[in-house]
Amino acid sequence: MEAVKSAVDRRRSKRFLVNYPVSYVLEKNREVSAGMAVNLSEGGLLACFFDRISIGAELDLEMFYAHELQFTALSAQARIVWKDIMETSEAIEYQYGIEFMKMDREEKTRLYSLLASINPTHAYST
Repeated sequence: MEAVKSAVDRRRSKRFLVNYPVSYVLEKNREVSAGMAVNLSEGGLLACFFDRISIGAELDLEMFYAHELQFTALSAQARIVWKDIMETSEAIEYQYGIEFMKMDREEKTRLYSLLASINPTHAYST
């Protein structure tokens, strides 16, 4: 009998817990909106937004963070690959799995450097 792979087993990269502000522009409307990155990996991030966005939507994304005593941003073209609704008594918020689609070499180097600097205790596989 073949073992069923869990979602964790299918992940290509380790996730790192973060709390970074994100701005994004949907390709279709060009309005800048904001949210928060909750976790980060080499392939993408989990973010919380107040906007309802369709799976498959493409966006220009910037994530802001401090690294080596400098405030900087990481830019990428990305795509929504899954979503979940988070309802509280105060608001409805959406969680999105976001895949990096296009990132230039300098941005990738910056991402790898950032991930290498995050405390390993903030990494998880689930």
